[in-house]
Amino acid sequence: MKLLCVIPFFFCESGFRVKDLDEQMNSTSAVPEDSASKDQEILSALQRPIEAIDYGTTGQLFDEIRDFLTQHPGLTTDSVLKLTFFVFAILFPEFAEIWPFASVVAPDPAGSSLLLRMLACVCSSPLQIGEISLNGILTLPPLLRPTLLVDQLSPNKELERVLRIMSRPGGRFLRRGKLWDLFFPTLVCTAEPLCDRWILDQAIQIVLTPTRSRLPRFDPQSLNDSSRELQGKLLRYREINLARVRNSHFDAPQFSSPMREIASMLGNSIVDAPLLQRCVLTVLEPQDQDVRTRRTDSLEAIVIEAALFLSHEVHRSQARVGEITTIVNGILRGRGETIELDPRAVGNTLRALGLFSRRLGRAGRGIRFSNENRRKIHALAWTYDVRSIQDNTDRCEFCVEAKSRFVDAPDRRK
Repeated sequence: MKLLCVIPFFFCESGFRVKDLDEQMNSTSAVPEDSASKDQEILSALQRPIEAIDYGTTGQLFDEIRDFLTQHPGLTTDSVLKLTFFVFAILFPEFAEIWPFASVVAPDPAGSSLLLRMLACVCSSPLQIGEISLNGILTLPPLLRPTLLVDQLSPNKELERVLRIMSRPGGRFLRRGKLWDLFFPTLVCTAEPLCDRWILDQAIQIVLTPTRSRLPRFDPQSLNDSSRELQGKLLRYREINLARVRNSHFDAPQFSSPMREIASMLGNSIVDAPLLQRCVLTVLEPQDQDVRTRRTDSLEAIVIEAALFLSHEVHRSQARVGEITTIVNGILRGRGETIELDPRAVGNTLRALGLFSRRLGRAGRGIRFSNENRRKIHALAWTYDVRSIQDNTDRCEFCVEAKSRFVDAPDRRK
């Protein structure tokens, strides 16, 4: 069966527009008397009854979703796989250890519009909006638990503010004396990459490439039929496998956090298909390497590298913050960076890493190389993938100890 189509979920049937969300929140007038009936009207428009349909096997359903998304010529094989895993994961948001979030970079507006309409076919309770704001989110009916599909031209501070609030499972937002749960599965499509690295590190990163191929045109009725069929099969998948997903313990100990948690979320949603679970590791490995590289080049990693270097000097029992700063700036120059840090910035970074400085007599402030601090420095070096740690594994007892902890016997959660 060739799958075709999608219904974009707008509010036109109920006379409600996404723009109205902000207008309602910012208005100082009294709440209209029929607000409850209007909320019910919105819910009815979004939560259309879907009949559960037998889906065969997990592999068969996965292939149907993948083949449907493959019809978009701007998606690479890896991007299609990531989106398909995302579709399965958002069926079980209550079991996710990390926010179900995908970031799509799509410089072609026609291509991104088509992709979002296609995703609305296979996402649970899809709500497609042109721009996201905190006021708008807070005016959603409280019973609505949508999958947000956000089509925003470029990232801005308001978008990043909302995404940061939404990215905390279990956290609630206090507004006007009320607690709001804003933990929704979300896909954001922008023409430019997100700038906030803290948010981006939690995202399944997808690129929609411009294409010279003609975008497919979908017949509305076929689109509607395919949407209901696919969502019906996904509904049955959730009904049958809810308990199994809750008790699943798929893990990727070779990945760094938060990629390990993302892989766990995607892998746990796949039932009775170990080959597909292993495919999660393959498609996420390049992104994990990118996270590790950026972490290695971060200011924290360079400060740790400087402290590690000094801790390996024979008979050295302490290091002033000024000494560490000199090493930090030398590393930065060696890597072609023009930035130069002062001791205060380095001291603040040490404090943020849990390496608290103390007064070292007339020498000024610094850190002592106690056994506890040496262990902490070596553990941080492995955590941040400090480059020089790989070359020192046999030099000291702390290197051997840290290597056995982080490399030879990685933690495997049960």
